[in-house]
Amino acid sequence: MTLTLSPPIKIAAICGLVFTVLVFGGLRLLGGKGGGSDSTATSHVIRHHPFGAGAAKTPAETPVAAPKTHKVVATKTQPKPAVKKAVARPRPLVDLAVVKAARAAGLPESLAQALGRSKAVVVSLYDPYSQVDGTSFAEAKAGAGLAGVGFVGLNVLSQRDVGKLTEQLGLLPDPGVLVYVRPATLAARISGFADKETVAQAARNAATAAGS
Repeated sequence: MTLTLSPPIKIAAICGLVFTVLVFGGLRLLGGKGGGSDSTATSHVIRHHPFGAGAAKTPAETPVAAPKTHKVVATKTQPKPAVKKAVARPRPLVDLAVVKAARAAGLPESLAQALGRSKAVVVSLYDPYSQVDGTSFAEAKAGAGLAGVGFVGLNVLSQRDVGKLTEQLGLLPDPGVLVYVRPATLAARISGFADKETVAQAARNAATAAGS
């Protein structure tokens, strides 16, 4: 038996088939999307942390600062500088008998005291207002230091300094140098300017003669 369909029925059947295919295809597409959302819900979400100096961090993303530990650094203790104690220099012994003898001889007090401490003394006679006398005074003092003897400066304008010497020696040289030895002896006299070497040599000679 042969089934013959009329053209309108064929058209309707084809349309129905196409409709069915479209409906089932749409449902499959919808079903696929739904399955994808389930898989997404079960997968791990990877969050990217912001980076850079200007990136803002949420409270959940702010790292907890690790507790600071203080590193103990061993430091070397600086030794305290040693305090130098002043060494007390022994004061020269004063021969009171010599001082008394020099006073009795009419020598100025400063010269008598100097002879009590040293067996020879260089005396510089000076005018405090003269520049040349100032230089002579410095040279005489240096010469006494070279010879290792005592030193005294006497102002020729002071009656207290040279009054008694003027009575004994007459007019005193200005500038000038006198060398005395114990107990109250005038051993050398230099009139005018004398450098330190000349003064030192005269003082050494006087000290040597006094000691012999």
